[in-house]
Amino acid sequence: MKRQDFIKAASGVCLACAGGHFLAGQEVQPAVDPAEREKRRREMEERFKQAYILTLMENLEKSVAEPVRTRMMNDCGRACARRGGLFKLAEENKGDLKAFLARMSGVLGEGNARLIDETTVHWSYPRCFCELVAAGPRRLPAVYCQCSVGWVMEIFQTVLGRPAKVDIVQSIKTGAPACVFRVDIG
Repeated sequence: MKRQDFIKAASGVCLACAGGHFLAGQEVQPAVDPAEREKRRREMEERFKQAYILTLMENLEKSVAEPVRTRMMNDCGRACARRGGLFKLAEENKGDLKAFLARMSGVLGEGNARLIDETTVHWSYPRCFCELVAAGPRRLPAVYCQCSVGWVMEIFQTVLGRPAKVDIVQSIKTGAPACVFRVDIG
């Protein structure tokens, strides 16, 4: 046998032996159901999004000056409000705050959209409505909820036809049981 033929034959035997040795301790895995594979893919994608949002918000809070990050998040919330279904409701009720609040009480729950006095509105959510993080990370840095402040601001400015000042009192994503806002309409 020629040396070159011997090396080829020996290599084939070695590879077969190594493959057999590798597979010897392996269990046969059943084929994964396509629906189960898709479910796992969606779960992995959701974990990725949660980690991404959390990292982004933590870095925004660490690296960007407070007035700038607040404005950035407010702007995101305002843009989100203009794309949502409640913006149309706000436009339909332009100039009629009481009608808007009455309709929103039906959406948010009794007492969650009401006048406190002539210049102040109590606005609250019984759960987080943000599609990006509602089911996401349990807690987020406080800067994230400035997005909701911008959202509420845009809605009320649309209804009132003039600027409104919005302060966040508490939020679910910072550990509170509900999101609560104080809207100064005076």
